[in-house]
Amino acid sequence: MPESILIVDDDHQVTEFLERFLSKYAYQTASAGSATQMSLLMEHREFDLVVLDVGLPDIDGFQVVRDLRRVSSIPIILLTVRDEVVDKIVGLEIGADDYVAKPFEPRELLARIRSVLRRASTKPEPQGAPQGPETVFSGFRLDTDTRKIAAPSGTNVPLTSTEYSILVALVQRSGEVVGRDQLMDMLYGGSVHVTDRALDAHIARIRRKLVTAGAEPDLIKTVHGSGYALAAKIGTPGVQDFT
Repeated sequence: MPESILIVDDDHQVTEFLERFLSKYAYQTASAGSATQMSLLMEHREFDLVVLDVGLPDIDGFQVVRDLRRVSSIPIILLTVRDEVVDKIVGLEIGADDYVAKPFEPRELLARIRSVLRRASTKPEPQGAPQGPETVFSGFRLDTDTRKIAAPSGTNVPLTSTEYSILVALVQRSGEVVGRDQLMDMLYGGSVHVTDRALDAHIARIRRKLVTAGAEPDLIKTVHGSGYALAAKIGTPGVQDFT
């Protein structure tokens, strides 16, 4: 079934162009000119990804991301008018998966859409982690079948597709340093330019969510000049979890 993309932008020329452009690549599309219209569409239809302009007429796009993240982990790509690092970092820190600055090259946006959707749908192959759909670390349960993380309390930890992919990579190589370049290549495949600070923003958000759910603050360690490491031993359900 074709993947469905919701384009949210008050510039009708942009939405009409993107709908035509993306349809050429077998995507189903719909568009909304405001956050209110977006909400109505999402109540009656399921989407696989949202392309969201920051400058909406009724609600600030960053606030829309915050509101969406309270109820959904749907992938979000932000469209920003200004190509400023601060706007990009804010967007990533509040839960967006990627960003594109206007005016943009359509093929770059297409590459980012494909990358984000691939991360959202691909289940990584286990490497260092135990075999089976569930892995336990520091009381958390990672289920690669459902792509969910359960806290020690049993509640779900709401990770975006990008955050999930990063955490899985760290879990698979727990105790080892996973290089920044390795993570960037895993996430973006080298096909588009992404700053290091984008990765830092994702890591910071993962840490914040895990700590809120009961993890120690240093569960994910930063190895300056190298990358990141998960400071936990890995177990399986029913087997003692060594931390």
